[in-house]
Amino acid sequence: MSSPLAPRARPRPPGLYRAARALRRLGTIALVLTVVFVAVVGISAVQIVKSRPQVGTSSIALEPNGTVGYDTSFSLSNPTYFAIQSFGLQFRILNASGGLLLADGTPVTSIPAGSSATVPVTLFLPLSAGTSSLLTVDQYLDWNVWGNATYGYLFPVSLQVATERAWGAPFANLTVSVGAPVMMGGTVEVPVTISFSDDASFADVGTLAFQVVSSGGAVCSSSSLVLDVPAGSPYTDTDDVPVASGCNPAGGEVQSQYIVNGASIPLPPEAIP
Repeated sequence: MSSPLAPRARPRPPGLYRAARALRRLGTIALVLTVVFVAVVGISAVQIVKSRPQVGTSSIALEPNGTVGYDTSFSLSNPTYFAIQSFGLQFRILNASGGLLLADGTPVTSIPAGSSATVPVTLFLPLSAGTSSLLTVDQYLDWNVWGNATYGYLFPVSLQVATERAWGAPFANLTVSVGAPVMMGGTVEVPVTISFSDDASFADVGTLAFQVVSSGGAVCSSSSLVLDVPAGSPYTDTDDVPVASGCNPAGGEVQSQYIVNGASIPLPPEAIP
């Protein structure tokens, strides 16, 4: 016969209660690990910012496709324990009139933990012949650059930089004037004077071809000048060109093209009084 003072055995909790308690404990552990993970990722992200991304040497030149080629590079170091994934740059460039010149980006890449990567950047800016032509107008271009990536496998990261950059035109303040016709050796000739300033960071080395066109569209004369104008230098030259019989250039225009690297780039036409 058992003693009435003997302790009773504590009943075992139901299975559902035990499962719920285990889930609560697991949830607490998962929460603590998540907080620690986020904290470590945040501290690591600060290290990336302190690593100071570097922009490489830039070069600008007129390209055979009739655009301005802009080449540079962007280097980023990842001294942390987490990879930077799907890193890429997006560019949006506007001219002084607010016209969109370019919307382009770089291929995405990943930067493993404890390493660095250099992303090449090649952009082609169109040479429009409008009021804000990159060929003839010195101006400030609006650059908007976005950097997008995934860090720590889960966290999207985005950085935007907006800035203005000065652009020097290779044919700044282009002026083409046609003088009065003169008789030279039985041939009617007109003096065509071309002047501009090469305000670009590269030399104008190529051929400047031009045509004197009447108001009716007939080509009165044509010629070309060989250019070798250093960057930052002014240029002025006059060429006496013969005029086709019966062709009157008054009221017409001079149409010119810059021929370089196999490309023929039209310049804004100049009216003839």
